[in-house]
Amino acid sequence: MSILLPNMLIGLALCAYYTGLRRLLGQRLPRHLMGLACAAAWLVLVGYTYLDSQVAPRIVAMSALQMGFMFAVAAAVWQGRPANRSRYSYYFVWSVAMISGVTCALRVALFASGVAHADFLLQPTAWNILFMTLGVLAMPCLSLGTIMIIHDRMLADREQEASTDFLTGLMSRKAWWLQGERYCAQALRTRRPLTLMVLDIDHFKRINDTHGHAAGDAVLRHFGLLATATLRTGDHVGRVGGEEFSVLFADMRSDAVMEVADRLLDSVRRTPCAHGGSTIAYTFSAGVADWLPGENLQAFFERADRMLYTAKQAGRNRVAGPGVSLVEPPPMQAAA
Repeated sequence: MSILLPNMLIGLALCAYYTGLRRLLGQRLPRHLMGLACAAAWLVLVGYTYLDSQVAPRIVAMSALQMGFMFAVAAAVWQGRPANRSRYSYYFVWSVAMISGVTCALRVALFASGVAHADFLLQPTAWNILFMTLGVLAMPCLSLGTIMIIHDRMLADREQEASTDFLTGLMSRKAWWLQGERYCAQALRTRRPLTLMVLDIDHFKRINDTHGHAAGDAVLRHFGLLATATLRTGDHVGRVGGEEFSVLFADMRSDAVMEVADRLLDSVRRTPCAHGGSTIAYTFSAGVADWLPGENLQAFFERADRMLYTAKQAGRNRVAGPGVSLVEPPPMQAAA
């Protein structure tokens, strides 16, 4: 048992670490493969402990098991790298796992071929000292790297919470404004078109007073879903006020944005919000403005907001923009 028990604990530690890492990265766990690898190593240990006591085959079996887990750790971390965040901690764990895996592979090759040998496990040969030193350093380094990955993912979650409006799932005002400033700087640098639409849910206070605040929240969520489904992936839409939203359209001019706004308004008209067993019909008013060279986001937003005010003054349920004649909209479906 003095041989089997420590090696079984090493195998369990490898399984526990690999399981935790895969779950942290949101990856499926290959339980059957892990079980087969551990069972094979355990059978070799039993055979070469009680049937034919030899040290080298036991070293080969456990080194092969560790090699498999280390390469699996490296593959999992490489696959789980974030697309738009710092990858330092992931590369650190990957490097440690790869070095450890290559070291174990070398140990397997040397002991399996007879180049290295040991009469007992802790025999102080040069090869044994080298491999044991590297083995002792591997797990603390992997643990440290994993802690860094956990910290990075916690920061990512907090940043996501701060940049997302909890009710609609759209960008928060702060996140949208920061993105808008970046877009204005990019437009100034590249001279490519940039268009802004500011919109407001019509008669939102009446919805709250008539149906309750829960219904008002349902309308905001409903609009967020429709906006996400209608707009392009690269169109940045955020909730900038109670019932006010704004959308940035990169590489689009106001005439194309007006068509998108009309499609979104038509979708809102045709798809009333379902809440509490009834439907709530609503519309929005919107203002569209093209970015002017050298203009900052505040001035850009104020011009689009003035166009929104024009749409509201013209009777709501419509979109106002450069060179657009405000016509009477089609009648809206009555609320059920």
